[in-house]
Amino acid sequence: MKYLNLLQKESGLKINSTAFLMCLLGVLLSTLLLGYAPSSIMLGVFFVFSIRHAIIHKTKIKLEYKLILPILLYLYFVASFFWSVDKGQTLKGLERMVALIIVPVSFIFLPKLSKKHLKIVLNIFTVTNVLLGIFFLINAVFNFYKTRALSVFTYHELVSVLDLNAIYVSLIFSISLFYLLSLKEKTKIHKGLIAFLLLLLFLLSSKLVIIIACISSVIFLFKNNSSKWNKKRIILSVFFLIALGITSSITLIDRFKFENESKYSEVLNLDQFGGIYPWTGSSIRLFQLRLLKEQIQEDAILLKGYGLFASRKSLDVLHDKYNTYIDFHHYNYHNQYAQILSELGLIGLIMLLLILFSIWSTGLKSYSFLVIMFSIIITLMFFTESLLWRQRGLFLFIVFYSLFVKIFENKIESH
Repeated sequence: MKYLNLLQKESGLKINSTAFLMCLLGVLLSTLLLGYAPSSIMLGVFFVFSIRHAIIHKTKIKLEYKLILPILLYLYFVASFFWSVDKGQTLKGLERMVALIIVPVSFIFLPKLSKKHLKIVLNIFTVTNVLLGIFFLINAVFNFYKTRALSVFTYHELVSVLDLNAIYVSLIFSISLFYLLSLKEKTKIHKGLIAFLLLLLFLLSSKLVIIIACISSVIFLFKNNSSKWNKKRIILSVFFLIALGITSSITLIDRFKFENESKYSEVLNLDQFGGIYPWTGSSIRLFQLRLLKEQIQEDAILLKGYGLFASRKSLDVLHDKYNTYIDFHHYNYHNQYAQILSELGLIGLIMLLLILFSIWSTGLKSYSFLVIMFSIIITLMFFTESLLWRQRGLFLFIVFYSLFVKIFENKIESH
């Protein structure tokens, strides 16, 4: 307690304030790219201080049904243990997915939050993302001098210094971009950061994120500034986007060309593939859906699924049957909808869709550009990644989901 009082005195930030909790939340989100331990520790700290805040201030608890939905989903995960075909993996899954219940419970104990609180969280989150982006580029420069390979500036190589996946980094950076775009009054610094984040997204080469980021940028370019933008500025902005495209073409164009080589008919019909079959990102995802279809037909998992995290053995057997590349035997579905259908059945899938519907509803009713863009990118990313089955994806989703519901649902009700 002595150290908390010292921190309060030095920083001027009151430990018992809601603003302090938002700072903790911002730090939690900011540690997602720094390893699993820091974000897990910060989750525990945030949970403890949320309960402490509620006790000290005697906060009146309000059970928002949209915060109850993730808790119910987790309780269904628990129930799946009883029919799981791999109880050991299900227990590991329950441990890894516990944020799905801890975060909403923390927010249930919080008082009403405002957009000022959201700004605290997103400012910390965005500053950290920008600093990490600078770090990635500096590291890439050093790697370029060693290797003379331009590829060090793109895709997974750009973020390899922290052993990260470019898709997840793109998703995290895109939320900071959407936040900056949503600001009504943008300073020159804000515009510079928007340009910098766009550059990073192009270099990271996630096709889906780039498309969504460009669309969102164009929307705000014309919607909020139509009266201020003359032809010269529009031309310069278009030129900037083209320059970004050229800059990122080192990897991005090659990736588009590679995807065009996908042989979808073969993926759906071949009986043997061998270790050197030319898989692409889209073709392996399609093949996983083919395997899911077989699992539903052969194991009757449509209603309840195999159990949380219990689909791995079946996938391994099927990959062995089709003689695919050995590393694929350990892949998940790379599709959140397929993943939850396989392991929790139609009931689990419906519960997930209800959660997605809830955040869409919050965004559309509040007319919040940030919440709508978050809903769009998460909904689409669920088609290409088992996002919630990875700690970074789970923490990112459930924290922002709970934060947006807590802030914007109160705003909707007050109107």
